[in-house]
Amino acid sequence: MRAVLEIGCLPTDSDQERVTKEVFVIIAFGATAAGIVWAAMYLALAKPWSALVPLCISVATVPTIARFVATKRLGLLPVPFLGLGILLPLLLQLSLGGYLYGSAVVMWAFMAPLFSLLVRPARETWVWLAAFFGDLVLAALLDSTAMNSAKPLPTAAILILFALNIAGIGSLTFGALSYFRMQRDAAERRSEELLLNVLPEPIAARLKRGQEPIADHYDDISVLFADLAGFTVRSAHETPAATVAVLNEVFSVFDDLVRRYGLEKIRTIGDSYMVAAGAPVARPDHLSAICEMALDLQRAVERLNRDKDWDLSFRVGINCGPAVAGIVGRQKFHYDVWGDTVNLASRMESHGLPDRIQVTEAVYERLKSEFVFERRGFIEVKGKGSTLTYLLLGRLGETGEPLAGRSVSVQTPAPSGSPHQSQAT
Repeated sequence: MRAVLEIGCLPTDSDQERVTKEVFVIIAFGATAAGIVWAAMYLALAKPWSALVPLCISVATVPTIARFVATKRLGLLPVPFLGLGILLPLLLQLSLGGYLYGSAVVMWAFMAPLFSLLVRPARETWVWLAAFFGDLVLAALLDSTAMNSAKPLPTAAILILFALNIAGIGSLTFGALSYFRMQRDAAERRSEELLLNVLPEPIAARLKRGQEPIADHYDDISVLFADLAGFTVRSAHETPAATVAVLNEVFSVFDDLVRRYGLEKIRTIGDSYMVAAGAPVARPDHLSAICEMALDLQRAVERLNRDKDWDLSFRVGINCGPAVAGIVGRQKFHYDVWGDTVNLASRMESHGLPDRIQVTEAVYERLKSEFVFERRGFIEVKGKGSTLTYLLLGRLGETGEPLAGRSVSVQTPAPSGSPHQSQAT
């Protein structure tokens, strides 16, 4: 069934073009089937000339569909089809003897303005609607002449055809409109999913309401940066496909972790991954949640290295504090977070160590009763000077021991330049 509906579709068609083409196929095949059924009924009722009229619809559909399948373009193809939809019901009613004897079969002409809404530009609809009203007026003017020149069908047949005409018009209309609605809703869902892949749901809702600009200040959020150490050098010796495949797999795992902890992925740039917690929806546990995610990130990379025989190594940096977030740009816009808190989180990553999670003193002070840290010491940070940093090792267990991570001594220069041994905290 799906293959039949898509006989005129191209892979490059937009959702709207695809739905329009599929609806046209439904209309064409529906009209063909109705024409054959009505022709058979009129033949059975000894009305051969009347039977020719609906049969013309079925015959005319064949070259129309053939042309459509060959070109994969609708173009003006619906126009003659709709024109026949206006003309032939009028001729059929006149051949049967007018409104009463013809069971008001001229009402089938209403399909033309109705279907023009689905397959033609909206500005044309009034033309087809005017043509339909013209049919009704002309049928009324010629009604007495048609009634006097035609032999009426049996009363029972007239009543049955009244019912069939109403049911046929209603069924074809309902079928085409229902399919159009169903496909339109599916297209809207796909668009919504794409939008939510770019923007957080609360921000997308505000954007759809026309709110602009969207910029919010947050008194306290957490920001995480993760970056593949040495990946730029590695990717220079791999094919682009291999590089993208690795990043896709790794970042898909990261995306799952973001969803699990209810965080917000802000962006990826190359092999860098940025996450925020506490924006755009505030939450009191944003810092512990992002640290939990960082620890799981470490475990996920270790698992990938083991399962895939890779040697990936990530630097992770975390900071917390005030920030501003909002929509940046009008073309290819994106949701972003910026401020000193973000900059320092980025420095924690870029000045960090492979396979380690480096955090600021602010993070340590807030979570030292919940997590195990190792004091790395002071490092020189661009724009900040000498900055005290810590390495996150794991969460405190019930016995006060870390559940995850390992205590590793790190040699870093003190502010004076003399080396010192870092201590687990």
